[in-house]
Amino acid sequence: MDVAGFSERDRTHRQRLLPGFDQDRVAAGRVLVVGAGGLGCPVVQALAAAGVGFIQLVDPDVVSWSNLQRQVLFSAADVNSPKVAVAADKARGLQPSITVEPIQEFFDATTAFSLLDGVDVVVDCTDSFAAKYVVADACEITATPLVWGTVLRFEGQLSLFHRGAHLRDVFPTLPDVREDCATAGVLGATTAVVGSLMATEVLKFFSGLPTIEGMLVRYDALTGSCSRFGVLRDPARNPAVNLDAHRIPDVRVDVRELEERNSQLKCADSVHLPLSTLTHTQVEELCATYRGCTVGVFCASGFRAAQFVRQWADVARSFDVVLKVL
Repeated sequence: MDVAGFSERDRTHRQRLLPGFDQDRVAAGRVLVVGAGGLGCPVVQALAAAGVGFIQLVDPDVVSWSNLQRQVLFSAADVNSPKVAVAADKARGLQPSITVEPIQEFFDATTAFSLLDGVDVVVDCTDSFAAKYVVADACEITATPLVWGTVLRFEGQLSLFHRGAHLRDVFPTLPDVREDCATAGVLGATTAVVGSLMATEVLKFFSGLPTIEGMLVRYDALTGSCSRFGVLRDPARNPAVNLDAHRIPDVRVDVRELEERNSQLKCADSVHLPLSTLTHTQVEELCATYRGCTVGVFCASGFRAAQFVRQWADVARSFDVVLKVL
């Protein structure tokens, strides 16, 4: 598309000068970005500016005031607007010729394969490890390249999983972290750095340049340094073959604090039981109400949800309730 007499080729001319960089392949690329938050914003911004031709953007949430510190595509005027709609508009402003499909829904076991259909690479910008396992398993089943990243406080990690090691080879189960961004905080500029590094891997993948596949990269904002570690496939691990382990629960329980829930309501029909004030009686009442059901538990990153599941597993079993981290 020409704008004011300038073509898309003119706009991306500086990249076409790069040795070994195939701008035409970048323009033909189709990307699924899961999550339009702290990582998703710089990823969408960088990919749209770089000339990627198609982005499918999935996120169920709306912009909240507390997002603005790190989600750089949004402004105060965007609060309460769907993240995907705002991000899509900003991407089109950067590259008028781009096709962006904003999808305001969860990436879960029921939607995963339809969302992956027809895309060349997935970028996981979710903020929950439970969600990351759904994305990673779906990508492994469909053999779709996955650019993965995460941030906390002053550091972040990223990798590209495709033909070798995958996320479950690096983190077989939910990492035993003690905090998440909602409780420990995160430097907004750190998400911008890690998101930009993730976008760089997508562009290198499309253009045929070497990527960090087979490596886990750690960025430390306090030292301004990056370190790399090799990752290998675990020969004892069975690859994912279905998403049965991620089936949608009968009811969802939100264990975040009230201020977190008020600033970002992830599931309007969820039961709210803040982990910090939870009592044995409350859990028994929950299990009695949903006897024989599957109860999905969520927080910001998955750590507090995993703590809930571990702590109350015996009580749940006595009511024939299955607890799972979302």
